[in-house]
Amino acid sequence: MEKQKIVYLGGNFKFQYKEYSVDKLADDYRSHILHDVNKLLHKPEGGLTPLSGDTMYCGPYYFYEEGTDGANVVKNETGMIDRCTHAVFVIDNTNIPGTITEIVHAAMKGKDIAIFYVKQPLDDGEPEKNICSANWYPIEFAMQNANAYTVECPDREMAEDLAYNYVEFIKRN
Repeated sequence: MEKQKIVYLGGNFKFQYKEYSVDKLADDYRSHILHDVNKLLHKPEGGLTPLSGDTMYCGPYYFYEEGTDGANVVKNETGMIDRCTHAVFVIDNTNIPGTITEIVHAAMKGKDIAIFYVKQPLDDGEPEKNICSANWYPIEFAMQNANAYTVECPDREMAEDLAYNYVEFIKRN
């Protein structure tokens, strides 16, 4: 019997919370992986959504029946990361403290981590960096502490496409 794989898909949404609509959420990379935006809206009983065979999605979900205040979101999402076997992140150059914390938490828990991040242009005279991202620190932390797989991407669309393909790889292996 194959070992169950549980995937957590992190990263910011491409819209601001107050701009939420199901149409905007349907364009999120998680909705594409789940093949149905409705599966991203509410955590199912038992907390796992089947992806295929022995591979399950554990979160995050856009709404939580337990409540959306900060304490509940942190408790729920760190619990989902604790439960997952694979943590996949799409990172653009937005300041995303929640995702930064999730990456560090996953690294500290020794999860199998993949980070697809958008390359940030360097400022004039800025020295070349190994990781050109506004969020370089958590990416470097995950590489050092969890041997994270990282891929630099020219734009968010490619990062999302590669994350989708990576989850397909997880499902097959």
